[in-house]
Amino acid sequence: MNERLVNGLFWWLVVFLLSLLGCGVMIHKTYEKWNQAPIIVTFSEKPTPVWDIHFPAVTICPETKVAASSLNFTAEINVLADDIHYSNETSERKSSSVERIKAVAQLCNIMFHSNYGWLNQVKCSEDNIVDMLKRLALPWRTTVALCYYGTDFTECENQLKVTLTEEGICYTFNMLPDSKIFRKSAMHTDYIYTRNWYIFPGFQPPAPSYARDAGLHAGLTLYLAQKNEDTDYLCTGYSQGYKLKIHGIDEYPHMAKRNLRLPLGHEISIALKPQMIVTSPSAADYSWEKRQCFFNNERYLRFFKIYNQENCDLECFESNGTKVGTLSMWHCMYRAKWFLRPIPGLKRQPHRVILEMVKNCNCLPACSSVSYDVEMVQTSLDMEKFRLANYELPRDHLDKFTITTLAIYFKESYFVSSKRSELYGWVDFLANCGGLLGLFMGVSILSLLEICYFITIRPFSVRSGIVSAEKRKSNEVQNAMLPVICKPE
Repeated sequence: MNERLVNGLFWWLVVFLLSLLGCGVMIHKTYEKWNQAPIIVTFSEKPTPVWDIHFPAVTICPETKVAASSLNFTAEINVLADDIHYSNETSERKSSSVERIKAVAQLCNIMFHSNYGWLNQVKCSEDNIVDMLKRLALPWRTTVALCYYGTDFTECENQLKVTLTEEGICYTFNMLPDSKIFRKSAMHTDYIYTRNWYIFPGFQPPAPSYARDAGLHAGLTLYLAQKNEDTDYLCTGYSQGYKLKIHGIDEYPHMAKRNLRLPLGHEISIALKPQMIVTSPSAADYSWEKRQCFFNNERYLRFFKIYNQENCDLECFESNGTKVGTLSMWHCMYRAKWFLRPIPGLKRQPHRVILEMVKNCNCLPACSSVSYDVEMVQTSLDMEKFRLANYELPRDHLDKFTITTLAIYFKESYFVSSKRSELYGWVDFLANCGGLLGLFMGVSILSLLEICYFITIRPFSVRSGIVSAEKRKSNEVQNAMLPVICKPE
């Protein structure tokens, strides 16, 4: 009988320890998952209408940087090269075209700089490059021939502004004023900012427009025109047309990072599909390392008031441009006459430097952001012959302009957004732990309360009962020792 009792006790002890071990291991794994990846990205329960979000900002940069009437870049630089080659003149040149050539050269591609590196040796009086580029740029009335937004054909020139990028003078629709994007302390003081560069002087910048609906009738339509005589292949190479960037209204365009190419003489249609992600307030309690995103108050940018990944990348590029031997640039805030500066000499193993730069910048996505997937369709366009057939254009104007049309619109009226929220809250974590305890140990809240009762209240209750019993017994003994007086009969 004693042997059976010992075997039973040993068996139940082993089972209890194994259950306790399994329960502890599973709870530890649950805790690690909750601690390491507490955030999950899921689809929202309801679709979002496009009219609840802003229409994106649209930035267009012509590949042709200057008007031929202001500067024939190819002819002027060839003349300058001949003068230097034959006269050995590398330090001074009296021609005023040198200043304009060097200003425009800042916008040329790397192929140009590899072939015309000698241009850096030509000295001239430095002028404000921004004012120079503004004077030489293509006239906006020619570049943006027609522009309307929505079904009412309301002209949107009052929402177009001149934007300075690494591509030179560009035109942006529906972006926040620079005073709301840039920090005042970081902005350049040598020229007027793009917030005052609206096409209509004295016009008050409007608030960014919300989307109205899906389809062409609710989108943005632009008619772009370029004089054929302005086309220049020396500066920007064989690609002619426009660079297009579709971005958020709070993002300053960085054209070199990502853009779409628009060829001349085509009708281009771009359908947008928004990709929006928001973050629940409960996720704000976690650190950015676990969320893998930044709220605006968590990440300070030196130049920008608003944090997003594009602005962070742009600031990172400027701050670290000299490390990779590339063209370092800045549009509005860098306090230098020449906002594009060629850095002589290329560092060894630039890919490692770039990788280290990206890691150090730590440009995670913003916790709430909108991006756009695009579907682009293009067909050839013969606008001149159409207008000639309708007696709208004289014959002598047929070959002077190349027309390009651009339509940007939302593809669908509703889209499914994403939501970043906590995977395990305290309630979920406790529920998982309770389920594991119940599975392995048969433990429930009542069991825990019972254990607490027997550990805390029960000993005092038993002790109080024992004291009461002893006191009662003592009273009985004392009562038994009292003399008994009997009344005689």
